[in-house]
Amino acid sequence: MLKRLKAILTVPGILYFFTRFGGSALRRQAFNQKYRDGSWDYFDKEHSPEMAKVIEEYAKKGRILDMGCGTGILASLLDADSFTYYRGVDASTEAIALAQKRKGENIYFEIGDIQSYECKDDFDLIVFEESLYYVPIFRRRLLRRFAQHLRHGGLFVVTVADPRRFKGMIRMIRKNFQIIEDRCFQESKRLLLVFR
Repeated sequence: MLKRLKAILTVPGILYFFTRFGGSALRRQAFNQKYRDGSWDYFDKEHSPEMAKVIEEYAKKGRILDMGCGTGILASLLDADSFTYYRGVDASTEAIALAQKRKGENIYFEIGDIQSYECKDDFDLIVFEESLYYVPIFRRRLLRRFAQHLRHGGLFVVTVADPRRFKGMIRMIRKNFQIIEDRCFQESKRLLLVFR
C-alpha cells in the first residue's frame, strides 16, 4: 500500500493536492515525498541569512514556535543568545528526523500538522516560513487560534516566496491583523510579513 502511495505521489498535481487538502496522514506522506525526492534540498542550501536576522530581532530573547520548520535550518542559523526556547514543528517525519540532528540546548523538534497542531505553551514569536499557504482554507481562523498562544507583545512572522500566487492570503493578513513590517527581502521578491 505504501509503495503504491509513493508512486501516486509522483504524479504531477497529486502532490500539490495532497499537501493542501489531504488528511494529516496523506499530508505527511506528501511532505515526506518532497524530502525523499530532494525537491526541498535547496531550502537548506539557499536559506536566507536575512531571515535569521529578522527572527533574532523580533524574538527579543524570547520563545519561538516555528510551524513548518522543515529540517530545522532556521534554528541552526540563529544566534543562541537571541532566544531562550525554540520549538520546530513539521508534518514530515523525514524532515523532523533531519532536524533532530540540529537539536540542542533549548532547541526542540516534533512532528505535527499545522492544521491540527495544538499549542501547549505560549510564545513570543510564531513563524510560518513558507508554510502558511499549505493551509488552503480557514487561514484566518488558524492564525486566530495560534494568536491565543502569543505572549503579550508577541508577533507572527510569515514569509511568502511567490506573493502574486498568494495575494488573497496576503490581503487577508493585511486586512485582519496589525502589520508591523511588510516588505520584500533585500535579495529576492520573497515577502516578509510581521504582524499581531
